Order: sequence, then structure tokens, then C-alpha cells
Amino acid sequence: MDNLLVSDTLDDQGNQYVHLVQEGGGVLGVALVGYTYILEKAGIRFMRLAGTSAGAINTAMMAVIGKKEDAKSEKVLNYLCNKDLFDFVDGHPFARKVIRKLITQEHYFKNVKKLITATAIAMAVLLMLNIICIGLKDNPVFALIGKFSFVFTGMLVVSVLVGLGYFNMLLKRFKDRGFGINPGKDFQDWVRDIMQEHNVTTVSDFIEKAGTVPQGLHLRNGGSLKDLGPDVTLITSDIVTQNKIEFPKMWDLFTTDEKTLHPAQFVRASMSIPIFFESSVIQDIPRNETAIQQSWMKHLMTDPGDVPSAVRFVDGGILSNFPINIFYNPKIEVPRLPTFGIDLDDVAPEDKEKSRQNTGKMGLAGYMGRMFNTIRYYYDKDFLLKNSLFKKGIGRIDVHEFNWLDFSISDERK
Repeated sequence: MDNLLVSDTLDDQGNQYVHLVQEGGGVLGVALVGYTYILEKAGIRFMRLAGTSAGAINTAMMAVIGKKEDAKSEKVLNYLCNKDLFDFVDGHPFARKVIRKLITQEHYFKNVKKLITATAIAMAVLLMLNIICIGLKDNPVFALIGKFSFVFTGMLVVSVLVGLGYFNMLLKRFKDRGFGINPGKDFQDWVRDIMQEHNVTTVSDFIEKAGTVPQGLHLRNGGSLKDLGPDVTLITSDIVTQNKIEFPKMWDLFTTDEKTLHPAQFVRASMSIPIFFESSVIQDIPRNETAIQQSWMKHLMTDPGDVPSAVRFVDGGILSNFPINIFYNPKIEVPRLPTFGIDLDDVAPEDKEKSRQNTGKMGLAGYMGRMFNTIRYYYDKDFLLKNSLFKKGIGRIDVHEFNWLDFSISDERK
């Protein structure tokens, strides 16, 4: 690797620096660590970091662990491999059971549909049998059959009613908790513990640690390091004001006292997979305070009267799953270091070809899924279309054999 030349920005150990953006993808984010591991082995380190959802996890960890010039991927890998990721599925026990079966059992929904159909058929047959037995109640045989039929009918009706009541309770719980199955508390606590292990307990700690300049930073052929400071950006989506939020940069939108926020909340907000996790909420924003209003005007050009009293974050991938535009600076004509990106490709080659050939044969689920993906990917795709040079630094990892929601993934598959 001695002849590898990727950047004009180095430290006194000879490490070469690049900006790094990491894509979201649920459990597939484990693959990001393998990619950064290889980059670090090649003597590459990371100046500015940005990530969304699962990409925000690796981004945040690389920002807080050790020094900028240290290799960090092995430590991140240890955290991931020593954690049972299914702990993140911390919702109702019934929901945990369904999610595990949905991921591990093939055709699970088809089996549930068969069970519902069989129950409906059994109910219809019992009702018909009851009617027949009532009409022939003077016959001793049908009278006996009728007794058993009525008992079975009663048991089935009670079971269905209990099931419907339980399902209604789950729906109410789902609605009351921000339309999410899992609270995400275990995930946030896990991130918080890792950050505190590396002496990051406040927003200022997070910003300072991510912004520490490497020892002996210099340009290969001399020159100014002005405006080349490191930082970190985690992306989330606020569905109340319908804005893309960049943490920690925009923390002052929501409070004047940083002690009321923990940087682990930023990762949790970015990782708020819709439906799977409850949305992350910040309430009681002091919207009438001048400092808050000024922050909303500075970051989002929001009029003082439009500042909300609460916000609700869902997964940053809704708006920008690959925030490479963070590193674009039109003022710099000759870049001093490149931008690298890690893209998680979860579509099988045969599915790509099939989708190209059978665009006219699309089911409702496929139609809705493609429409949603067109919307959520376009923001990042549009930037790359207009700035095609950035594509040269993007590496893709083939992860189509893995399920992005398989939180029960084995150590071997990790």
C-alpha cells in the first residue's frame, strides 16, 4: 500500500485523509464496518463523517472512539459482535415473536392468512351444523352432535373475540407510541453507554471529539489547511415541520441548554425506522425564546411564529439515505482530499433485470414500494447526477443475501 495515493491531506504518521459518507440499511450496516476496516488497513483515515440510519451508528462510533489518527473499525466490530441485535426489538412480547417469525420463517404472512381462512371456514361450518342440529333436535344423534357443536362454536367465538380484543389493544398501543412497534430504548442506551465509555456525555463533548484535528495534519505539497476541520453529521427527518435535520449542527433548534440532549439521541433519531421503531420525539421546545427563534431562522429560514413546540423524528433515510452532498463546497476549485462513500446494494442482480423487463407487470405492493423509493432516493441521486465526479469515490457492497431487518442475525452471518 506504500504507493497508494488517494489524498493530499496527511498526518505525521503518513495516514491519508478522506471525507466519508455511510448509507443506511438496518442490519446491513454491519457491512459498513468491514469496508472501513479495509480502508484503515490501507492507511486511510477520515476527516469529515456523515451517515444516515445504520450509517449513523458507524459514523457516530468512529467520531467518538479514540483519536482521529487511530484505526477504529475493529473496536466498532467488537461492539456489534458482542451485542445481541435482537435486543433492539424491545417492543411488546407478541410483537417480538411476530418479528422473529416474520424474518426467520419463509411465507410467514401466507401461513397467517391460511390460519385466518381456516378459522373463518370452521366458523361457517359450525354455524351450518348448529342450524341443522336445531332443526333435527328431536333426533338423539343430532341432539348429541348439536351439544358438541354449540360448545365448539362458543369456544371458537370466545377465542376470536379475545384475539380481536388483543389485536385492538396492540393497535392502540401502536398509535399511542407514535406508530412504532419498538420503543428503541435499548438501542439508545447501548449507544449512550459506548459514548460514555469514550468520555462523550454531552453535545459539546460530541462536537469537540469529532472536531479534534489529527496530530501533524498537513498538505502533501504544502498549502493552507483553512476550512479543513473535521466534523460529524447525522441525518434525520422531522415530519412535523417536514425538514431534514443535521445533528449535532442543529441541536440549538430544540433547546437552549445542551444538557437536556444527549448525542445518543441524535443516532436514535436517525435510526427511527418507520413502523419498526417509535418515532423519536422532542417536546416542550421553548418556541417563544429569542435564541430558539434565531436558530430556526438561521438553519431553516423559519419565521418566529412557525417554530413548533414539539418535533417528531423518523428515519433520516426518508429524505437523505446517502448524504454525500454534505461535503460539497463550490468555493473550492482544487480539492485537498476526496470524498468516499459506502453504498449498500441489497437488490439481487436477477431482480434488477426482472424489474427492467417486466415494468408492465407490477403488483400493488411493488408499485407502492417503487414510488416510495423514487421519492426517498431522488434527493441524493439528483446531487450525484449534477456532481458526477463524486461517483468515483463510492464503493458498493453486495448485501442482497441478507435481510435488512434481521435483528436476530447470527454471529456467522454478521
